[in-house]
Amino acid sequence: MTEQVLDIVRALLCLMPAAWLTMGVLDNILHPSINRGDVARVLRLGALEEYPEVYALVSHRRIDNPVVVTWLFRLIVLAELIATILLWLATLALFAAAFGRIDSDPARALGLAAMMAFIGVWAAFLVGGQWFYYWYAPLGQATHLMATIWGIASLAVLAQ
Repeated sequence: MTEQVLDIVRALLCLMPAAWLTMGVLDNILHPSINRGDVARVLRLGALEEYPEVYALVSHRRIDNPVVVTWLFRLIVLAELIATILLWLATLALFAAAFGRIDSDPARALGLAAMMAFIGVWAAFLVGGQWFYYWYAPLGQATHLMATIWGIASLAVLAQ
């Protein structure tokens, strides 16, 4: 019974970020202009508009080629989509394991892989944000940091 409850908890830990990220992926696919502009702003070091002395030091990092920006945005959406699909598959597998339909070990392994994909998306934004000085922006990287922490906390439970 305890293992069944743990698998249900693990399934819910995959379900919640799957649902949350699904909304973001759908928006990025159906309405790409919403976030593509923000990605372009980050890549052109837009957070440094009020900090010309810092911009002068790191302006060599700027990317403003529209073709490169479009491909980087597509890569981001693809990474989010892969993480989303893995999270949904892990959710289903963990629920199936909880009710004895499949073995728990492969379901948990899928859950760990899915959560690592989720963490990978947000950790990549943190790394990219450092490179492109996104953290200078008024909103900073709080969402990316919180999503990374969410994923790591979930990963800790999934690993039990």
